[in-house]
Amino acid sequence: MEIIQIFQLSALEAYVTLVLVAYGAVAIAMAVDFVTGVTRAAREGIATRSRGYKMTCDKAVKYFLPMFVLTCVDLIGAVVLPLPAFTMLMGAFNIFCEWRSVMESTRDKQEIREAASTFSVIVKNKDEIAGMLAGLLEKMSETERKGAEDEAGR
Repeated sequence: MEIIQIFQLSALEAYVTLVLVAYGAVAIAMAVDFVTGVTRAAREGIATRSRGYKMTCDKAVKYFLPMFVLTCVDLIGAVVLPLPAFTMLMGAFNIFCEWRSVMESTRDKQEIREAASTFSVIVKNKDEIAGMLAGLLEKMSETERKGAEDEAGR
């Protein structure tokens, strides 16, 4: 009887350890993403704001609430599967998302900011650009007309 209790206790310890490792790994991945984000912002001279910090808290809620629900599902299914499989899968997915976030290149973000800036300049000056294009088209049509007249006159 004691041997069965020892096996049950060690299985419970292993189960709890796997759950804690999954949650801890996600927390570490989030911390790495946070530090790299703040470091990039400082390097690029972009001011960090409380809104960005709040987004990290929102992300933690989005990660850990579903994980907690899946941990409850795993507890119910522990009779059938003695591993917290759903918790570990969700943790792996969350870590993958954080890895992708860390791997985003600063150059891509800078290019997006530059494209947005260029687009806003174009929108602000759309009337001038339209006038320049109309003038260019008019000159092109005049050149074609003159070329056609010169060909007809020969």
